[in-house]
Amino acid sequence: MTKPVRVAMIGVGAISGIYLKNLTETFREVELIGVCDLIPERAEKGVADVRARIEQGAKAAVPKIYKDMYEAFADPEVEVILNLTRPYEHFEVTKQALLHGKHVYSE
Repeated sequence: MTKPVRVAMIGVGAISGIYLKNLTETFREVELIGVCDLIPERAEKGVADVRARIEQGAKAAVPKIYKDMYEAFADPEVEVILNLTRPYEHFEVTKQALLHGKHVYSE
């Protein structure tokens, strides 16, 4: 079995719920290692969601919370940035992630 791709989620808003579910319960090829949101409580809620799924049997790790996207970009464990920010923020987040040597997937 190959090592999962390590992902950091930037933006833990309305669409993030289905991603949290799929990343923790369905797609074993991907490991969510961190989350970040401009509103810290959203990131905390995302981590709480993952913890609840783990308690229900999901085989996942509890993701860390990054204080900002640059902390996620600087994390050598992160291979891919999952950009779930608002559409008008996609360009800047994607640009900065790429400049920091990360792959990007945008919703």
